[in-house]
Amino acid sequence: MLKYVPIAFLIAFAVSCKKESTNPTTPTTPVIPTPVAAVFSLLDTAANCNPVRIEGQYISGETLNANNRLVFQVNVTTPGTYSVQISSGNGYGFSASGSFSARGEQLLIVPGSGKPVNSVINNLSISSQGASCSFSITVLSPVLPVYDDNDNMYFGNPSNAATNTDSVSNYLMRKPYNAISYSRYRGIPNWVSWHLYAPDLGTVSRQDDFRPDNSLPADWYQVPGTAYSNSGFDKGHNTPSGDRTNTIEANSSTFLMTNMIPQAPTNNQIVWSRLEDSLRRLATLGYEVYIIMGTYGVGGTGNSGYATSIDGGRVTVPANIWKVAVVLPNGDSDSSRVDINTRVIAVDIPNTNAIGFNWKDYRVSVDAIEAATGYNLLTRLSDALQSNVEARVDNL
Repeated sequence: MLKYVPIAFLIAFAVSCKKESTNPTTPTTPVIPTPVAAVFSLLDTAANCNPVRIEGQYISGETLNANNRLVFQVNVTTPGTYSVQISSGNGYGFSASGSFSARGEQLLIVPGSGKPVNSVINNLSISSQGASCSFSITVLSPVLPVYDDNDNMYFGNPSNAATNTDSVSNYLMRKPYNAISYSRYRGIPNWVSWHLYAPDLGTVSRQDDFRPDNSLPADWYQVPGTAYSNSGFDKGHNTPSGDRTNTIEANSSTFLMTNMIPQAPTNNQIVWSRLEDSLRRLATLGYEVYIIMGTYGVGGTGNSGYATSIDGGRVTVPANIWKVAVVLPNGDSDSSRVDINTRVIAVDIPNTNAIGFNWKDYRVSVDAIEAATGYNLLTRLSDALQSNVEARVDNL
């Protein structure tokens, strides 16, 4: 009997192996859920269309930028994905896609793109759940300003800022000592432009009278001089106090809070300060300098760490700080004296303490700053000259 046991074992083993090999495991195909389309209403509780907020200026022949967008208040009843397309039939339109993750009141933000062709009033509409809500956009004719020598905006208006109070994200403030594109929602300037030459430099001491700018529209929040306290960020000047020392009034003007940004202390007090000193030194050596300074992005790192905003969320902390300076020997008819050899200095520096101390290490081309911001700089120059000087990186 014992001699047959191994044979029975081998047969059982062979049958077992054969059975296993003829029944391979079938892989399971994952089921990908079909996206659910969001359902939302454009109407308020009284069944009236919620007002649309139209942001930015619309000017025939000028390409829309990041400031041009529509903001709708909607009531989401079914979370999910959405896609919105609005065409003006006038060379520009609005589109957005995304998702709502929760029910209730939400903001639907629809960016614009394209370039208005005609100066007309465009009647547009958006529909959802059987309701169609209409609104109008007025496309203005372009105004071509003529700025005299030494004007603070001599080389142009980079973002097409406007003095219209509807231009809440790109509000133009023309002041005696600088020009400002201000953002109501960010609580800081988008950019500040000014002219610097030897007569601006005197012996007036720093006034340190940080204060709200009461020239803002009456219903806008005026950032107080104490807004940056204990934030870990300096009140960083755009137009420096040191560039306006010929009179008390001129120096005091630089302490308006519309001229400030939350700036990392090392950035402000060392590398940026050294750049400002270098440009003032050029002014004392017989040059005049046209300067544009601005910011982009959200979030910087100061003495208290990383932050995206301060002052209870009313003041945005920018991610990067940039400056462009056109350097000319003192003289008249300034734009006609710009040529392919004119020195143009452009820098772009992260808003953090973890940076080097030499501003020259952060030099870039004007083209690079335009790409990062969407602005159009040095528009006073011809297209050919812009292409040349804006592509170079300063190396002096």
